[in-house]
Amino acid sequence: MVIYHFPAMVLFAFFVSVVFGTIAKETTRERIVYGVKSFLLFIGTAIVLAWIMYPFPR
Repeated sequence: MVIYHFPAMVLFAFFVSVVFGTIAKETTRERIVYGVKSFLLFIGTAIVLAWIMYPFPR
């Protein structure tokens, strides 16, 4: 089974965001909001960094 880079990144971001949301906040609503925010920040940061590195040769 081959897992490509983007799905692996999304899976990693999801699980880390679940853990961050679970241990960082007190109420269920705060946990969900924090988890979603951290997930979006993980994905957004990865996409921005990918575009920054795109013009550089391998």
